[in-house]
Amino acid sequence: MDKNTPAKPFDPFVFWISASVTVLFILWSIIFPENMTTVINAVFSWTTTKWAWLYLLTVFLLVCGCFILMGNKYGSMKLGLPQDKPEFSNFSWFAMLFGSAIAAGIVFWGPAEPAYHYMSPPPYFGGEALTPATGANAMTYSFFHWGLSAWSIYAMLTVGLAHACFTQNLPLRFSSAFYYVIGDKIYGIWGKVLDIFAVFATLGGLATTTGFVALQLSAGLKYQYGLALGDGSTYMIIGVLTAIFTISVYTGIEKGVKFIGDVNMWVFVAVWFFVLVFGPTIFLINLTTNAIGQYLLHFIPMSLFTAPGYEGNWIGSWTVFYWAWWMSWAPFVAVFIARISKGRTIRQTVAATLILPTLGNFLWYGVVGGAGIHFDVTKTLSEHGVESAIFAIAQNLPMTGVLSIALIFLIGTFFLTSANSAAISLAMFVSGHENPGKNLRAFWGIALGAVAAVLAGGGSLKAIQTASIATAFPLMFLLLMVLYGTFKGLNQYIKTNNQ
Repeated sequence: MDKNTPAKPFDPFVFWISASVTVLFILWSIIFPENMTTVINAVFSWTTTKWAWLYLLTVFLLVCGCFILMGNKYGSMKLGLPQDKPEFSNFSWFAMLFGSAIAAGIVFWGPAEPAYHYMSPPPYFGGEALTPATGANAMTYSFFHWGLSAWSIYAMLTVGLAHACFTQNLPLRFSSAFYYVIGDKIYGIWGKVLDIFAVFATLGGLATTTGFVALQLSAGLKYQYGLALGDGSTYMIIGVLTAIFTISVYTGIEKGVKFIGDVNMWVFVAVWFFVLVFGPTIFLINLTTNAIGQYLLHFIPMSLFTAPGYEGNWIGSWTVFYWAWWMSWAPFVAVFIARISKGRTIRQTVAATLILPTLGNFLWYGVVGGAGIHFDVTKTLSEHGVESAIFAIAQNLPMTGVLSIALIFLIGTFFLTSANSAAISLAMFVSGHENPGKNLRAFWGIALGAVAAVLAGGGSLKAIQTASIATAFPLMFLLLMVLYGTFKGLNQYIKTNNQ
């Protein structure tokens, strides 16, 4: 079969099965919501109690693999042919990369997670709640959940996918990441199954974030402005967001995603700088510096900590949830980052997808999350939920009204960047084109909103978290295949081209 990009606007087999099952899932959720919830909860319980150890081990191996990729043997290799040049400027490239991969989750959890661990210490550190030592440990674990481990999932899949696509002239699909493992079988039924699965993982992963965004925006309007939208607020917000990002994704990468990515990066930096300057500056700097030191010291033990003998399922509710969430995002994030990284070296791509975002997350968590610890927003979290944390912090800073507007804008634009990249990637999964048609992009934009609505419409944070874990479980095994296949393929390429 020809390896060139297919002439058809989409693969009928992949598209119609993906679309049909998506519609059936939406109908199942609407007609039998209790049954859907029961099934997803059962999957959550089984994966987090029986397989937590493998989640932890898999992600740790991916981190190790990423650092090997940046070494002399592989780092200078280009994701593309020798004559390929980067399409975007460094700033726009990183802004799209960071925005698509992190989304509004960092605005949701940045102020909330450190404060939550501050009042309920993780079992790895233990200790009394609401003490200075617990505050430092809380920040360290937040760094762990949003640091190298998370970004290694994206970086490894991006390199394997981009190198295979741009040097072997493969279609830009999730299945192409497995070319170095199964060869030309990616053009057969196995490749189609992989692409269909990538669609479902993406839908589940983005529904998680959409739910967080809807809850946070609803909480912000109520907490800051006293505007209660009623029981249908989540549906209303998801509907508005879906309309906006569907229109945006219809315009394409250059006009839509690039513009939004540039804008929200500037707002992100501005909000961070404002909190640093007008908040408890020295406390935030000291806390961030201390947490980075503890993170480096405890990284390996935390990476493999399964909480043996502890009651409850803390690891499943936190670390495994996060690893599963990143995994469910990995197919569309990797395809999107690969799409915008053609012509760059492996070292550049891994550094921009692993090191720089980790540092960015540390700075954001250390300042915004540190402000939550300093101002002790734990009472607000207990009374109004974790989604209210960022707005509780704003109440303790000057120009609260302006800051709250900036935060709402930031939540929306970060989410729109991810939703855009997800819809584009979904269209790539079913077409194989680097620039899929507008109608195909718009269809998946609407589908993303519909799945998010049925999963997140109930307003339950637990149900939202469960959805990502339920869809991500097989990806753990697929990522191990990618880890093996990436190094196999790179070594073959080096041998063939005498590099």
